[in-house]
Amino acid sequence: MKKIYNKLIRDKFVDIYTNDIKNSITMTGFESHYLSNDEMRQALKDKLREEINEVLVSYDDEDTEKLTEELADVVEVMKGMLFRFGISFDDVLLAAETKRKEKGGFETGLFLESIDYKD
Repeated sequence: MKKIYNKLIRDKFVDIYTNDIKNSITMTGFESHYLSNDEMRQALKDKLREEINEVLVSYDDEDTEKLTEELADVVEVMKGMLFRFGISFDDVLLAAETKRKEKGGFETGLFLESIDYKD
C-alpha cells in the first residue's frame, strides 16, 4: 500500500529509512526529490503551519514532553527559514532580547481588553 505525503521532511530521512528498508522494518521503498528554492520557501511555510498545529495540540493536552518535541520541530523549521534568508539564529535571539528589554515578554498574563482613542 502506498501512502502519499507530499511534504517537507528532515534531511536525514533517506539515510534513516534506507536502513529500515534494508532491515525490512517498515517500508519497501519511497519516492523523494529535492525542491527548488521557491518550492522550498513554500514548503517551509507549510511545514511551520503543520508543526504549530502539533504544538497547539500538545499544549492543549498539557503534555510537556510532547510539547518540548514539537517546539523543537518548530525551531528546526525556523532554522531552515533563517538559512534561506541568510539570517543567523543569533540575530533572532538578539532581536528577541532587544524586544524583551523594550516591551517585556509574555510571562505575567497581562491581557489587553481595550484602548480608548481620541477621535
